[in-house]
Amino acid sequence: MKNPIKREQSKLVCYAERKNFRLNGKRILTIVALMCAVTFQMDAQDNVEQALKQAEQKVKLADKNPKNGKMQYEAAMAFINNELGEQKDFDRALTYANRALKIAREHPAPQDTLQGLTCMGLGMIYMGKGEYENATDFMEMAMDAFEVELGRNDPVTNGTKLAYGVMMMGPQPVRGFTKIQEAMFDNSFAPKDKRIENMEEANIVLETALELLIADQTKRFRYALPFITIDGKRYFIVQTADWNMERPLVGWQVQSLLRSDEEHETFKGDETIICDDNLQFTVLSDEEKEKRQMTFNFRHRILNPRHLESDEGDARIWFLTPAAYNNLLAKYRDYKKNK
Repeated sequence: MKNPIKREQSKLVCYAERKNFRLNGKRILTIVALMCAVTFQMDAQDNVEQALKQAEQKVKLADKNPKNGKMQYEAAMAFINNELGEQKDFDRALTYANRALKIAREHPAPQDTLQGLTCMGLGMIYMGKGEYENATDFMEMAMDAFEVELGRNDPVTNGTKLAYGVMMMGPQPVRGFTKIQEAMFDNSFAPKDKRIENMEEANIVLETALELLIADQTKRFRYALPFITIDGKRYFIVQTADWNMERPLVGWQVQSLLRSDEEHETFKGDETIICDDNLQFTVLSDEEKEKRQMTFNFRHRILNPRHLESDEGDARIWFLTPAAYNNLLAKYRDYKKNK
């Protein structure tokens, strides 16, 4: 326990210095800050020592009961307690968390959240160790485990998806956004007695996650272009009615999708320009545009589930090297300038 006498003496010292400050001016203010900092450090040290003792007690219980998954989990969590500060021991925590996970997998029990909690703990442990890929994997495993243990519409499941989906957005935006979206969607269809009542307050999380996802995908498709096949020959699409390769591919369909019916009727837009592998540009006539629609069809057959069947000549997206893309961009700009 904290020493109450030590704590009270420290309080008295700070109080006395504050009285002197009224008499002696600014110089004493620094002393007040230092004395209070010492008090904080003394209390913090007490907290660390107490947390370490508790961790060792939980370890003894876990070692005496090697088949008790909950005790293994509690021992693991004790070593990453925030009160430990820099004394956190992620390696020892990992040992006991892995034991808990092994027990949870070997003896799964409905409504028992041991696997979900342990995976969540492992995610935090790996995050503390700076191993973000492992952290992301275990965070996702925790969400999936809660979904199995508690159900898809349980507030623990959806709250965890929301909170840990946010944490996943940094290292894995696609996976993080998916979980946040699932949390929002599933909560909206959950029974009233299971629904997170004020989920709309987290709308900013969904929007921010969407922004991060768009940024991530913009980077991915920065040097990509769609292409179509005409008479067996590939042609890049470098300009459409309201997009051109000056901008990243992500968002290239958005303007047309957001137009109202009235705007569609009056919209003229730019010419559609294609380019072959020899960097020869062609403007498609209205008749050719009708004939050269971008189409993509695919079929998935249960008898051959690892292969998507598609039609030859359908549109695709081609990823160029930065150098190849910039060279094509320069040629496109020259073509537009001299056209």
